[in-house]
Amino acid sequence: MAWSLVTLLGLGAGAVTFAVTMPVGFAVRMAGVVVPADVILSGTVWNGKADFAGGHSATWNGRVGASVMALAWVADLRVTGPETDLAGQWAVRPGGARLAPLRGRMGWSLIDAVMPGLEITCATTADVDLANVEIAPASRAATGQVRLAQGSCARVDGTVTDVPLPALLAGIATTADGVGVDIKGVDAPDVPLGNLLVTPDARLRVTVFAAGAALVPGLPSSGDSQIELPLALFTQ
Repeated sequence: MAWSLVTLLGLGAGAVTFAVTMPVGFAVRMAGVVVPADVILSGTVWNGKADFAGGHSATWNGRVGASVMALAWVADLRVTGPETDLAGQWAVRPGGARLAPLRGRMGWSLIDAVMPGLEITCATTADVDLANVEIAPASRAATGQVRLAQGSCARVDGTVTDVPLPALLAGIATTADGVGVDIKGVDAPDVPLGNLLVTPDARLRVTVFAAGAALVPGLPSSGDSQIELPLALFTQ
């Protein structure tokens, strides 16, 4: 009986060691996750790195004590790049992942890297304060806020350039339809400018209200407008 227990403990320790030292690229392929061609993975499941477009990278370092206490894989996460330095902590279980919190500074080039299909690009930075982000196969949740600094925006095709961008505050909350982001001006917080909605099927719905459209030259401001596009990261 004692030998059986020792054998089981040994097999369990061996399985855990194999899992945490497994190359992250191999683990991702085994999990069936499709990674974009421009994302380069290195390291292991326990301590690794992902390099992606625009000189950005995400590194993670596993925490043994926190993982044991949470009965999950827990790791410190840091995302860096041009004008970007974000830090948080992941907790990953078979049923999904939780990031709590995620705080720091983010440059617009990170948005360009994550969602290359966007038709606009901006010269601005954001202060990020997310209390909680949860991702599961069929659901997502998030709470927090993002404050964008004053800057300018342009269409990627060059048809519209140097549109002034006022300082904005984006409040993030989970609704019945998905994760919603309400955007307002810092100087006029009672006037809604736009709304972003990440749906459960990984699509981004962008709604621009009349007050927000008035800030963009050439955009009709007589009423609300809406576009919808797929989130590019890990969905193609």
